[in-house]
Amino acid sequence: MAALEGFEKPRLKALLEHFSAIEDPREPWRVAHPLPEVLLLVVCGTICDCDD
Repeated sequence: MAALEGFEKPRLKALLEHFSAIEDPREPWRVAHPLPEVLLLVVCGTICDCDD
């Protein structure tokens, strides 16, 4: 998580806790990455204006 070094860890943990409350509709056997982590990456990418 070198790209997230500027963020405060408690804030990242708080975001992950909030995202953990969201129900994951995917089939468990097809999940490669936990939904809260995927959502965190999407939010960070959006903040950084990533488009790829």
